[in-house]
Amino acid sequence: MHYSKPIHKQQSLKFNIVDSPMGIGKSETLIDRIRFHNSWDDKEPTRFIVFVPTIRERDCRYAPVVNLKCPETKPYNKSILDLIRNGENIVTTHALWSTFNDETLEAFHRCGFHYIALFDEVPPLFQDVVGVGNKLDEPPGSIRFGPADVKLMQQTGMVRVLNGAIEFNPKCDYAKTDSDYKIFDAVKKLSYSCTLYPYGNKDGRFTSIIAFARRELFSCFKECWFFSYLTQDSMLHKYCALNRIDMEYYQIVDRRIMRNPGGRFMETYPDGIEKLVILDGKPFNMDISLSKRWYSRAAKDKSQAGLKELKQKFRNAYEFMKARGVRSDSFMFTTFNANKELLRSNGRHYPSLRRFLPCNTKATNEYSNCTGVAYLCNRFFDVTCTHFLADRAEAEKNPELKFNDDNYALSELVQFIWRSNVRVQDSTQPVYVWIPDQRMRTLLQDFQKRALAKRNVPDTYRVKCKKRPATPKLRRRLAHRKPNLSDLHHAYMCFKYILFPTA
Repeated sequence: MHYSKPIHKQQSLKFNIVDSPMGIGKSETLIDRIRFHNSWDDKEPTRFIVFVPTIRERDCRYAPVVNLKCPETKPYNKSILDLIRNGENIVTTHALWSTFNDETLEAFHRCGFHYIALFDEVPPLFQDVVGVGNKLDEPPGSIRFGPADVKLMQQTGMVRVLNGAIEFNPKCDYAKTDSDYKIFDAVKKLSYSCTLYPYGNKDGRFTSIIAFARRELFSCFKECWFFSYLTQDSMLHKYCALNRIDMEYYQIVDRRIMRNPGGRFMETYPDGIEKLVILDGKPFNMDISLSKRWYSRAAKDKSQAGLKELKQKFRNAYEFMKARGVRSDSFMFTTFNANKELLRSNGRHYPSLRRFLPCNTKATNEYSNCTGVAYLCNRFFDVTCTHFLADRAEAEKNPELKFNDDNYALSELVQFIWRSNVRVQDSTQPVYVWIPDQRMRTLLQDFQKRALAKRNVPDTYRVKCKKRPATPKLRRRLAHRKPNLSDLHHAYMCFKYILFPTA
């Protein structure tokens, strides 16, 4: 389907992106940013609004520490208006931000205060695809219609395309009079907080609706700051390219926000990455991709051959970790939420679902005691969205719009693993990671290699450490092992490489 390029008449906009690894203190630095500002007399009436991933983060980490207010009465998207009009410093969730509309924007513009927006992690800029039927493992709040519904909306004049974007037509008689079709009000509400794009083509009509957060949800702020990691080629990056938003990159050094040279992106690596022991070998690896489609087929297979193999590999990996000190209460694993029941266990051979953690878990330190991690999924972003961006990149001759699925998968994987003990700086315990999917495992291995190659260990630290003596018995035992088999020897070699790079 051919479309005309949307015309953006809005003011210029810039995102300040603090891209630093997990465990370096992004949340603490964000809080310091508010404290430092509040300690000075402000000539301009500046206020802060902080957006966090979870309610727990809002109530426990931010609100009591820097005296931030949060909406307390339902509906929250209405009660937050009073806080804005009164010029309060506010903390709320990403979920509430995604419901902001023209009424919220008007409150920011007319309150008499300049609000600085601070985002702890990137909010959901893409609101999922409408028009391709139901999919497994959808995020909460997804709005889903089939192609027939999208066709009906066009036939009745309920939606129309203007300047490359979709507009909901509130004057459509079909939408106003037929009570059976009030379900389409969800599209109307979505259009208040999102820009809707048409996608696909069948008989001259689009077949899907792509929803991205409105640019105006950011332009109402004096400044926009994002505290996250691996944002290059991420959805944040593509959103900026799609909406012509400038980006300036920063990093955290000693709890201070420092601008990168030229404001450009710089790849940095998290502390503790040398502690990762990535299990690799025939007892642990799978020859198939652990995608959502594979799980769907495996669940329908009467022989259950695929699931039996995965469970056997799970048992092998857990027994390997258990022999090295990992216990059920120091182990965590994940897969797609819709498929976790397929891995249900009585706890005899590997931990039960009590040790399950959703694969999109971020911003929590509750599992920092875990020294065993299993990641049982192959991650890809929404395929319709990535195809939309690829077509857009070709139409606009802008390769920057193309989405990088490998970067997305690595970011999600690293974020999950860093919920474990690897984030504890004063811990010397190895963290065992089992990733049966080859693509995901290779992404982490390559990431670790790049990090180790760039790591600069001070000479004073190297001098204090001695090589582990290799007794004849140890040499004989190691000689019979495959060099790439992940075990304590692998962990020892990682430490040896870091501490004695010239040895």
